[in-house]
Amino acid sequence: MAGTEETSETADATGDTPPRPWWHWRRRTRGRLRPAIAAAVAGALLGGAGVAWQAQAGPFEEASACWGALSEDDVADLFHGKRDIEASDVPVTSDHIFSEGPSGLCRLKSPRGRRVTAQVHQLDTRFGGSGDKWADEYLSARMTPLGGGLLGMASDTRAWLAIPEGCIGRAEEDDGPLVIDMESGWTTYDDEVDTGERARLTTALVKLVNGYLTEQGCRGEVTDPADRLPAPARFQDEKPDAICGIKGLHMQGMRDADKYEPPLVTKGEGPVRTCDRDVIFGHPRLRLMTVEDPRLAVLYRQLKFDGGRNVKAVGGGKGSGFLRDDFGFFQAECQTGEVTFLIRAEDTGRAADIRTLLPRYVASESSRVGCGPLRIKLPA
Repeated sequence: MAGTEETSETADATGDTPPRPWWHWRRRTRGRLRPAIAAAVAGALLGGAGVAWQAQAGPFEEASACWGALSEDDVADLFHGKRDIEASDVPVTSDHIFSEGPSGLCRLKSPRGRRVTAQVHQLDTRFGGSGDKWADEYLSARMTPLGGGLLGMASDTRAWLAIPEGCIGRAEEDDGPLVIDMESGWTTYDDEVDTGERARLTTALVKLVNGYLTEQGCRGEVTDPADRLPAPARFQDEKPDAICGIKGLHMQGMRDADKYEPPLVTKGEGPVRTCDRDVIFGHPRLRLMTVEDPRLAVLYRQLKFDGGRNVKAVGGGKGSGFLRDDFGFFQAECQTGEVTFLIRAEDTGRAADIRTLLPRYVASESSRVGCGPLRIKLPA
């Protein structure tokens, strides 16, 4: 499967997960359990004494997998017709001890080494939560918005979709949305997104969401958008005065290296617009992202208290942010709700670039989303 390092059906039969590349984003876990571990613990505690995995280990004998939402044919489609797939899952339960939303985990494993993992969880709005690692992977520029009013995105290695709120109710003001996401291996930027694999993940994801809605007694179902997704994003040439394709966005003294490393920008209307720049070894060294949907912008609400020097709105605009050598951030109060603008660098070597770009980026993007142009004042 294009765009992954662990997708070939002829992979090592051991199925061992490769170590995370050294260039992956640095994480600030701050002592929090990983979502998968938390789900496993919750399943063991709340699903009954001694219960961790459902009794579907081995090539599954029953007609369904992943909480009963995927048939054997559905699983075979994910694995290119192969039917000797092991399925195991942690039941979807609610964690009343830590007051967190429903969570569950499903793993599908081929004896040839390929794995697909699905997870039910509420996006964590706390420091080091979903706005960090999860966003790096699931809001990247390789992801295509699902469209049609759905809060979700997909690529050939990642897909996610928020559970529609019409039946299950709206999340609390400070809570992130409840989502189901799927991943099928490491994501690399070197290859174009494989639209066939993207469609397979999207279709399976929609089945999981519809299965969850059915379990909750909800009527109706989500329509599969796999056959109407736009073409994936492509690396594009960049003009010095239109960084990330935004006219008027430029840096003084733009390095020669930047001119030969074209950006990848989210394609299609959706909850976020991400520009991953200076991609090397599959890793963007600079990311510019606008989080337009308030349900995702809440992931960054607490960043306003995450150190750095204060950034203020001037000229009647509303919002606040901060500036660090590796991070520029502003969260605006718009008519549609909170909108987040951020620029994130791999290290402190881009401090001057972030300082130059942030005011222009906020002004341009706020105009595009209909709540600007906003003017911000940087600290001295």
